[in-house]
Amino acid sequence: MNKSYSKIRHIQEANSRLEKRLLKEDFESSIKRRIPALEELINAEIADNSSDDFKDEFEYADNIIGWVVDAFLQLPENSQYEDEYDEIVDYLKEHYSEMIMSNYEEDDEWSDEDEDDWVEIE
Repeated sequence: MNKSYSKIRHIQEANSRLEKRLLKEDFESSIKRRIPALEELINAEIADNSSDDFKDEFEYADNIIGWVVDAFLQLPENSQYEDEYDEIVDYLKEHYSEMIMSNYEEDDEWSDEDEDDWVEIE
């Protein structure tokens, strides 16, 4: 009886992993059709929000992605994704976070133009 239970448990776990993989593949193929809309929203949020308001590129990217997903889900044609907020966030982080973070401009970097602003300590 113990072996039988072990086999059943193994089959259940394998089925669960397969189901998760299939659901992820289904979500990704569905969301890929909406990539142009997502990219348009990403570009709009980057243009509308200065990186000066954030402490680092990670906070910047997290906020941009959050705002993009909020805007995306407000569009009537995206109502089927209403329950998939976290999945969309994860997808955007995986595929777009580096691009978004590359738009973050750190203010603490000194350039040659800033030399006039330096104060010498005597």
